[in-house]
Amino acid sequence: MNDAQERINKMYLRINGEVTDREMPPPPPKQGKTKTFTLDENQVKKLEEWQSHIKAIYGSYGNYEYTFSSSGIGQIVVVYSELADTELDLTDVDSW
Repeated sequence: MNDAQERINKMYLRINGEVTDREMPPPPPKQGKTKTFTLDENQVKKLEEWQSHIKAIYGSYGNYEYTFSSSGIGQIVVVYSELADTELDLTDVDSW
C-alpha cells in the first residue's frame, strides 16, 4: 500500500470514529525558515523611554508595529504606536 492510500485509509477510519486522535501519530512539525530581528542596547533604551511616556499619557502601552527594512547599507527600524498614532525611528545610522 502506498503512502497516499494509507493516508486515505486512516482518514476513513477516523471519520467513522474507529480511530481516536490518541491513536494517530501527530503530524510532523513544519520546517520553515525563521528570521529574527534584534535591537541593540541603545535602541531598547530609547524604545522603553518612549513607551513609558505613552503609558504616562494614555494609561496603557497599547499595540505596536515594528518595521524592519533594508536600505542597502544598513537596517531601518521604525516602531509605530497605534494608541498614540505616532512612530519612533530607532535607525542607528552611526552603525552603518
